[in-house]
Amino acid sequence: MGACDFHTPLSPREGKDIIKKAYKKGIRAFDTAFSYSGADSMLYSAMREMGVKRDEYKIWSKVMPLPTLRKKVDVSRRRLGSDYFDILMLHWPTREESLFSSLKTLESLKNEGITKETGVSNFPLSLLSEVIKDFSISYHERPLSLIWNKEWEEEKKLPINTIAYSPGGFGLLSGKYSPTNPPKDERKTIKALYSPLFPSLLEEIKTLGDKNNVSPYSISLSWVSEMEPWAIVRGVGKEEDLDIMTIQLEEDEVDNLSSIAKEISLSNSSDNIFSHNWMLQ
Repeated sequence: MGACDFHTPLSPREGKDIIKKAYKKGIRAFDTAFSYSGADSMLYSAMREMGVKRDEYKIWSKVMPLPTLRKKVDVSRRRLGSDYFDILMLHWPTREESLFSSLKTLESLKNEGITKETGVSNFPLSLLSEVIKDFSISYHERPLSLIWNKEWEEEKKLPINTIAYSPGGFGLLSGKYSPTNPPKDERKTIKALYSPLFPSLLEEIKTLGDKNNVSPYSISLSWVSEMEPWAIVRGVGKEEDLDIMTIQLEEDEVDNLSSIAKEISLSNSSDNIFSHNWMLQ
């Protein structure tokens, strides 16, 4: 929801209806970010219309590093109608000097009670391993899917809670897209779409979906669940998406999917799925 190059924006009414259904289905944590813009207001408005108190749900949010970190935090709190975050994360890494200053600011925000816990997002393993030595970072939010599981096995060994996002590979694993029929938005730049193994992955997902009478998204979500991250953030574009559940995959099925996913991930020389050069920030 809100501003993003990787999905079709929802109207405030559509967004609020999805949030309300999610809450009624038992979901109590909502992931957002300063850059998602209107998503914050949708969340606040939906909860207010339902009469839900702030301590009855959790807000996980993200903000870009300095120099405007504190200002953005204050703007986000106003949009969310909340004095605090349950988890506040740096949205992306940046150059070393700014990064460490931002992490110190994040610690200050925790000490001030503006956030209960702190974390980072989209950090490569090498940088993540370094920052957790010097800062009390408890969470890392990263993409984890059948088109991106790079460094996952190594990350699982770190003393940090991983929040996995985009288990459906930003919709690329739905079977609707191919190298000759890419999405019309920025998802067309994701290199996994053009991997020689991508068609094989889609076929494997379809086979398992047909076998279990579930959607490709259910198979993709089930695989991520088998990876056992601390939590999974699901992107939802319509209310019925909330009804898609995981299934129990066989061990050999998980291993086969993992093998293909690893090859696709390793074929991308970048340390992130977007091939974003964060060192230039």
